Amino acid sequence: MVKFNAFCVAAVALALGGCDVTTSEGGLGLGTDTIARAYSSTKSAVGLSEENAAVAVTNAAFGGLIGAKLGAQLNDEDRRLAYEAQIAALDRGAPGAPVPWRNATSGRYGNIVAGPAYNQKGRECRGFSHTVTVNGDLKTARGTACRSPEGTWAAA
Repeated sequence: MVKFNAFCVAAVALALGGCDVTTSEGGLGLGTDTIARAYSSTKSAVGLSEENAAVAVTNAAFGGLIGAKLGAQLNDEDRRLAYEAQIAALDRGAPGAPVPWRNATSGRYGNIVAGPAYNQKGRECRGFSHTVTVNGDLKTARGTACRSPEGTWAAA
């Protein structure tokens, strides 16, 4: 795996800093134009290869909620599917009801279970657990996500 130095991480953060991510009923909300802009900015700012720039942007865009530890064991499509399920669980999932995702190509799959919504400092928050199966090995991460005033979910 490629290790990125602090400059690369900063470039990715700056490139994604202006992204408008929404979690509307209609789907993921991360427009391809937004990711393309972040990809181009990251690639040109730090001179990354096509593949490394794509990995950096994908990890930054989708890794916030699924977590670095779980995300490191998933490929880009796994992370995308997991993120979509995570947003669906946080937006619309009944407390305690699993929201599944599956990547038929990689064979990886998981479930996100969101807890009840509660108010924390004026923001809607939900605890969650995310269980992923990779090569028959079960991994679970737990966390809390809170909705920003713009409507996006972020790890708390």
